[in-house]
Amino acid sequence: MQLSVIVPSYNEAKTLQRTLPELYAYLRTLPWSFEIIVGNDGSTDNTGEVVRVFSKGRKNIRLVSYAKNRGKGGILTECFKRAKGDWQLFIDADLSIEKRLIPALIAALHQGDIAIASKHAPGARVAYPLVRKITSNGFQVLTRWLFHVPLRDFQCGLKGFRKDVMRDLLPSIHNQRFLWDTELLIKAYRKHYKIVEIPAIVHPAQRSSVHIVRDTWRMFRGLLALAQELNEGR
Repeated sequence: MQLSVIVPSYNEAKTLQRTLPELYAYLRTLPWSFEIIVGNDGSTDNTGEVVRVFSKGRKNIRLVSYAKNRGKGGILTECFKRAKGDWQLFIDADLSIEKRLIPALIAALHQGDIAIASKHAPGARVAYPLVRKITSNGFQVLTRWLFHVPLRDFQCGLKGFRKDVMRDLLPSIHNQRFLWDTELLIKAYRKHYKIVEIPAIVHPAQRSSVHIVRDTWRMFRGLLALAQELNEGR
C-alpha cells in the first residue's frame, strides 16, 4: 500500500526549508511506501526552488506548480489528480497539525472512506488564540446548521481519503479556495460516504497569514454562497 502526502503551499519557502525534511524523515519511519507532492500555488518567493533542491536524489518527492495563484482548493485539486497512493492525504505546510497523527488517520481509513483531524473532537489539543477559537467554533456551528452535516470540523488542515473515494468526489468540487474541503465533505456526506473524525493536535503556528476579521467575513460569506449553489442543485 502506498501513501500520497500532499502539501499545499503559497510563499512557504522558509517554512518548507524546515518542515519538508522533517516530514520526509518522519514518513520514512512508517511501514508504507510514500510520495510527497508539494503543491506550489503561484508563489512569488522561491518555494519551488526549495522543493526542487530537496527532491534531488529523492524520486518520491514531486512538485506541482501553478504560474499564478489560484487558491488552496485549486492546487489541492491538481495534486490529488496526480496522486498515486492508495491512501491520500493533505497536511498544512507548517506542520502546525501534528504529523504523528498520520498513522491514526490511516487507521481511521480502515474504518471509513474519509478521515479528518478535528479541532473540536473530544481529546483534541489546540493551541489557538481565544479569538481564533471563537471564530472557528462559529464557522463549524454555521456550517452544520446550513448543510445538516453532523461533523465537528470542516477546516482542519489534515484530511485523508481512500483513492477511489477521492476519484469519485473530485470532479464535483467547484470551490477553488478556502472552502474546497468544506464543499468536499458536504458532498461526501450527501453521497453517504463514511467520514471518521480523530482528535487533532494543533501546535502554535510559527507564522500565520490569517486576518481574523477579513478572513472570518470571507468564510461566512463564502458559506452562504455555497449554500445557495448546493440548494440550486449544482
